[in-house]
Amino acid sequence: MAINIVIVVAVVVAAALVIRGYIARGGKGDCCGGADVVRAKGPADKDASHYAHAYQVKVDGMSCENCAKRIANAFNARPGTMASVDLAAGTATVCTKEPAEADELRHVVRNEGYGAGSVTEL
Repeated sequence: MAINIVIVVAVVVAAALVIRGYIARGGKGDCCGGADVVRAKGPADKDASHYAHAYQVKVDGMSCENCAKRIANAFNARPGTMASVDLAAGTATVCTKEPAEADELRHVVRNEGYGAGSVTEL
């Protein structure tokens, strides 16, 4: 009887995590399934010399190029910000025109449904 309860709890927790990720991605479905193709959107200002500050943000939970594009797009949508994401390294390089707080950069990543770790100023 106890094993059945443990199994049910494990299934419920797993389902809750899947639903949370789905909602965090705006209900766009499975990013790795191929049905959801994310288009890269660059920053409004593409001149790298205009960005005086650079940071590297550790990103957890990315599993495909769509994940990386979601993170980059989220940063690039912010005024005064230009970003690129390295899926293999699990990092985002974020350049800003004004200094940025580490918690603010982590917040952008978390809003997209991914985990955010260390932030290093480059």
